[in-house]
Amino acid sequence: MSSYRLTPLEELRLEKRRLREERGIAGQRLSYQLQYLNDNWGIMLTKGITSSMKSKLTATVDNLSSGSSYSVTPFVAKRSNPWLNLVMSNLPLIGSLSWKVAKPALIAFTIRKIPTMLFGKKKKKIK
Repeated sequence: MSSYRLTPLEELRLEKRRLREERGIAGQRLSYQLQYLNDNWGIMLTKGITSSMKSKLTATVDNLSSGSSYSVTPFVAKRSNPWLNLVMSNLPLIGSLSWKVAKPALIAFTIRKIPTMLFGKKKKKIK
């Protein structure tokens, strides 16, 4: 029994078809990832900033508490503000909401200012 062998030209065509399919799948994956970034960039940015600030704050508090061994209390802790806790816990939500409100205003402002920047202000003629 003899097996059918592909010619080099047929092998190249099959490889070309396989690579086109892989490219199409990779393109779809990339478009989904870009759409996700477009939809959630504000939330991701605020989460990154808050986690960075939180880690810096905890590092500072750790340095303050471990740096002064002769003092019993390195600093006087005040009662935490419940409004501040509420704002800090909902900062990503507040950031995305404020961006949704500010984005149209910024776009309108920019659209109004572009002709002025390009052509300058029109001077009124005095009669």
